[in-house]
Amino acid sequence: MIARLFASSLVRFGLVAVAGLGVDLGTAWLLRPFMPLPLAALCGFGVGAAFNYLLHERWTFGTRAASARRGSLYLLALLATLGTRVGTVALLDRTALPDLPVLILATGVSFVVNYLLSRFLVFRPIPNQAAPETCS
Repeated sequence: MIARLFASSLVRFGLVAVAGLGVDLGTAWLLRPFMPLPLAALCGFGVGAAFNYLLHERWTFGTRAASARRGSLYLLALLATLGTRVGTVALLDRTALPDLPVLILATGVSFVVNYLLSRFLVFRPIPNQAAPETCS
């Protein structure tokens, strides 16, 4: 039953996103005493994004090798997501909200942007092209 559950790429995508979120927020939270909060958020985002991309390539979508196309699209999606995250943190950092809620709210906004771009741009199948090879 568990193996069947993990056969779904949607379940794997969700698990990777949650794990990556932990890496992202954990990194930002650990760095925040040493730098401004927007910079800590930027560092957390970078570490979490690299973690997510590698797991999505190998586990979520089971490709044997990274794709230049997906990698390029992923970088574009990351730039949009990064701008969303850091901009939201910078705006919310000017409010009276404590640091943790600022990070959580900004993460929620950027998560929606990242999901939509990943789902409809980065990992969408290309018409008239064979599906990528998967790991067994």
